[in-house]
Amino acid sequence: MIQRKQSIFLFLAAAILSVTYFFPIANFIGETNSLVLYLYSVVSLVPDSVLPLSPYFVLPLFSLVTLVTILAIVTIFLFKNRRVQLFLVRFMLLLLLLYIGLFFFYYVEILENMSGGIASYPYGLTIPSNMIQIPTIIFMVPLTSAILLFMASRGIISDEKLVRSIDRLR
Repeated sequence: MIQRKQSIFLFLAAAILSVTYFFPIANFIGETNSLVLYLYSVVSLVPDSVLPLSPYFVLPLFSLVTLVTILAIVTIFLFKNRRVQLFLVRFMLLLLLLYIGLFFFYYVEILENMSGGIASYPYGLTIPSNMIQIPTIIFMVPLTSAILLFMASRGIISDEKLVRSIDRLR
């Protein structure tokens, strides 16, 4: 029964999360350097500047997003084993939380120190009265995926309850 509502939620979560592959996550424009963080690399906007970062610097972010995207697609096809499906959805929620925390508590600090400026988000929502910027790609996209994963887990739990109630009637 692949046409369940949680299959749609899982597919939408994977599709929305895959947006992070195509857009920059954050800009760090400062006095020392200007950096752009993509999911797969950090690019300096200053010509002929050498970054002291390893090519594997963004590997944790890239691997977390890739793992959640692949697991969401694979979980769709585990419809016969609802317990494993529910476990994987909860695991993906934990990975998304780790992704957001890793970015805000590790990557932002390191890249702000390297550039000498603060993070700005190219596709962020700016509140004009306070000049507060809400990061869209790094925060709203994983949050939307997390909400869709939560809705998928609720659907899996309701299916499990339905199957148990039918088994009880037999």
